[in-house]
Amino acid sequence: MVEKKGQRTKGKRRVLRVVLIVAAAVLVTALCGFFVLLVKVKGNLSYVYNYFVKTKGSLSVVRYDDAAAAKGTPKASAETEPERYLNSVKVIVNGEAVTEYERSKTIEIASGLIGTETANRGILTFRGNYLRSMSSYGTFTGKGESLSKDWQVRTGRFLKDDGVNYWSGNGWTGQPLIVEWTREQRSIMNLYPEAKAKDDLLEVIYPGMDGTIRFLDLDSGEATRDPIHVGMTFKGTCSLHPDMPLLICGSGDSATGPFGEQVSARIFLYSLIDGKKLYEFAANDPFAPRRWHGFDSSPVFAAEADTVICPGENGVLYTVRLNAKYDAEAGTLSIDPDETVRYIYDSKAANDRYEASESDIGSGSESSAVVWGHYLFFGDNGGIFQCLDLNTMEPVWVQDLKEDINASPVLEIGEDGSAALYVGTTLKYHTSGHHTGEACIYKINATDGSIIWKKPYEVHTVSGLAGGILSSGASGSGAAAPYIYFAISKTPSVNTGYLVALRKDTGEEAWRKELPCDAWSSGCLTYGADGSARLVQCCGNGDICLIDALTGKTLGKINYGANIESTPAVFGNRIVVGLRSEYIIGARIE
Repeated sequence: MVEKKGQRTKGKRRVLRVVLIVAAAVLVTALCGFFVLLVKVKGNLSYVYNYFVKTKGSLSVVRYDDAAAAKGTPKASAETEPERYLNSVKVIVNGEAVTEYERSKTIEIASGLIGTETANRGILTFRGNYLRSMSSYGTFTGKGESLSKDWQVRTGRFLKDDGVNYWSGNGWTGQPLIVEWTREQRSIMNLYPEAKAKDDLLEVIYPGMDGTIRFLDLDSGEATRDPIHVGMTFKGTCSLHPDMPLLICGSGDSATGPFGEQVSARIFLYSLIDGKKLYEFAANDPFAPRRWHGFDSSPVFAAEADTVICPGENGVLYTVRLNAKYDAEAGTLSIDPDETVRYIYDSKAANDRYEASESDIGSGSESSAVVWGHYLFFGDNGGIFQCLDLNTMEPVWVQDLKEDINASPVLEIGEDGSAALYVGTTLKYHTSGHHTGEACIYKINATDGSIIWKKPYEVHTVSGLAGGILSSGASGSGAAAPYIYFAISKTPSVNTGYLVALRKDTGEEAWRKELPCDAWSSGCLTYGADGSARLVQCCGNGDICLIDALTGKTLGKINYGANIESTPAVFGNRIVVGLRSEYIIGARIE
């Protein structure tokens, strides 16, 4: 009896030990999960709500039926008069404020369709041209129903201005350029012998967040020439002159100097004949209304006016006349910049939105601008979207979108003379007590700035990471002409997003896919010889998806195991994009 009682006691102890071990494991797991959650929310428990509750996601379209009527030369309506939104405007020419300005050499960019109608052929700027409407180059061959991995190139990282953390790989917007040089152009460049001799060379030009500009063969990923080690991080997309081997790129953050000092971000111009720096500007600008200097916007070359146009996050829009001299036969390129013009404006509406903790007053622009003739269309961090006359530097019309504008606009010109802009916002200012609110995609009449429709989405904004639209729209043509495509982040869950095709005429969804992650990368439309339309979309979980643009069906997918913030360059069947994990990868559409 005693022995049996002892066995029962031992059995109970074993059960108790098992229960205690299981309880301890559950407790440790819960504590680890809570710790991970605390890290995700950066110690702010008010964000915990967002990780357990979904938003309403897609909301009803709001239409303004009379807004599409205006056509022709841009001119403000009663609702978009600049005085309604701007307190003041300053134009500073060569360091001196002026009350009136007339450009010495008139800007008039006929179509903005660079890369196809210019001496340099290929993807020469963010979204391919200055309408930001060419999201790929050429057509793909084959069925276009799958993707395959091809090559990869190791990149690196760069110390942030805080002297502790690092920028790694390639980030937002970070689209590579791809250019098809002629035999004559190649003969005067510092290309490696194999690249110089290759008649069908397609050169990838890719500044990265490790402070290096790389040059790669699209076919193999092999280096085509020595990289340029700049020593400043590049997040945005550079631009190539449409007629000259002249590259411009803006650094996206300040750097830590050798003695711990902060080195200001700036804009660089390089000759691609020999890789030499020709000019730099915009560092520590004393005229800038914001201390923060960053230049993620992809600049515009107004070639006929010999002028470059550069919006900045420091609250200054720059135009610089280059006085460029290019002798292709002699293999020489020089610039002698003058007529530096700064456009600076103050908006009470935007200033009032800045949080009390932000002492940096003024709005900067990190999205890329659209050019139509001599008019520039751009948005800013304070929600102000405007049309600017580049020849007088006077605002033509101003619209208030009320939220941070990170997405670059895309312009579509109709056969009837109408012109529409598509642009999205991220949620920064109008958040609820639970850090949710509306981010919207807008269709705007480019003539007078009136809103034709807006499509809202309820999104999360947590821990300094804004939900909403960071991708720029991909405007369909051919069979996809009725649609505009966007990715929306942090909806309906904090760790998910949408990919949508909206009808251009109404703003209604033709289809919607829920993504298992954020998508900051802009989708790229590409077309087959049979007219089929495909959407290439990169995602924050490392996926590259190939999607039937008309139905939303995923045809193929490959995963690289790391965040892809950058926008890919799609050239025929080839895809190139940079990862945050310090690789540039090449892939193929099959």
